[in-house]
Amino acid sequence: MFIQTDKASVNNRHELTVDGVSVIDLKKKYGTPLYIMSEGHIRQQMGTLKEKFLDKYPNVLPLFASKAFSCLAIYRLASEYGIGLDCVSAGEISIALKAGFDPDKIYFHGNNKLPSEIDYALRHGVCHFVVDNFYEIEQADKIAGTLNKKVYATVRVTPGVKSGAHAYIQTGAKDTKFGFSSHDGTYLQAIAMILKSEHIVFEGIHCHIGSQIFEISAYTQAMENFIGFAAEIKKTFGVEIKKLNAGGGYGIAYNHEDRPLDFETITSAIMQTVREGFEREGMAMPMVLIEPGRYVVGNAGITLYEIGAYKDIPGVRKYISVDGGMTDNIRTALYGAKYEAVVANKADQPADTVVTVAGKNCESGDILIHDIALADPQPGDLLAVFSTGAYNYTMSSNYNQLPRPAVVFTYQGRDRLVVRRQTFEDLISCDVEE
Repeated sequence: MFIQTDKASVNNRHELTVDGVSVIDLKKKYGTPLYIMSEGHIRQQMGTLKEKFLDKYPNVLPLFASKAFSCLAIYRLASEYGIGLDCVSAGEISIALKAGFDPDKIYFHGNNKLPSEIDYALRHGVCHFVVDNFYEIEQADKIAGTLNKKVYATVRVTPGVKSGAHAYIQTGAKDTKFGFSSHDGTYLQAIAMILKSEHIVFEGIHCHIGSQIFEISAYTQAMENFIGFAAEIKKTFGVEIKKLNAGGGYGIAYNHEDRPLDFETITSAIMQTVREGFEREGMAMPMVLIEPGRYVVGNAGITLYEIGAYKDIPGVRKYISVDGGMTDNIRTALYGAKYEAVVANKADQPADTVVTVAGKNCESGDILIHDIALADPQPGDLLAVFSTGAYNYTMSSNYNQLPRPAVVFTYQGRDRLVVRRQTFEDLISCDVEE
């Protein structure tokens, strides 16, 4: 059995457990589908961010990428460990602020920040912006002036490095909706515009090359490129950057074929490349930021389903259907993502039956796992799908009017509900009756 987190094991009743809590007991208590998040694993990962980066180097800050998993509980944990946040909408910012998060440690991302979002952020003390386009510069300068505020800008530059497991999560190549082009000097035009503005302070440059990256050379090459950009900025404008955001994209193991890089291997390579490069160019070492998201929560998550219909098409395929699907995990349909799973109530039994796991949504593409060997899956059994902590809850939907699942944290033998299950009443909570 391949389990991605050391917080999961099997008890003497053959049941999968997380942080010492039986998932069978969680099903009885909270129902299915159910997002189970190992708080033990999350704390372990955040502890690594603190020990191996925040406390190891001077003038650095890890930012948790909110898009991976966003709720009050995760923001409170990030705050506890002294970690900052990468938020891509006013909605994410609003949840972080409700969690009591320090607005000075929130960095506002996004390729189309709405004027209303810029206004909301600045009114609530969020002034660190990762600037993405010329329109944003115009709007941010105008709105900041109206509010008598300052925007502290890090300019997102496409590094010309193509990396990531799928085309949809590659963000660093020339053809991307994110950031200013580096190959034609567009980023220099953006910086010139910011330097001329009245209410925006230029602080540095931002890099992100994609997600699920397993090659250390992708990071070192991107940093070498950014050292060159920083030197060009100094040559053109006579200013040295104060911040270099190296982005995220740290890969995790979704299945036995994945070989993710060690966190410290990545950060050491980044810091060494930046330090040596800035010394070589005669520039002061900037503040370095990173943006891990999936790395923190991906392997912490298990989605628990109840198996229902069983369909055997002779000579073709055996299907089992579960009580969730693409509404709680869109990644297989969207990215062709691959997952590992076990029958949770037979977790240590031989996986001798090859099936395809289908969701209950009315789409042929609603498949969670293609051709996986499981231990005699039968209606009423529970299926645990591993590594669903990132981009599952945050990308969930109400397609077919399915209520979103609850989210439960487990830690040291205990469980706690952090997001309740939606009800049928929630499905019409925004409807207006005449």
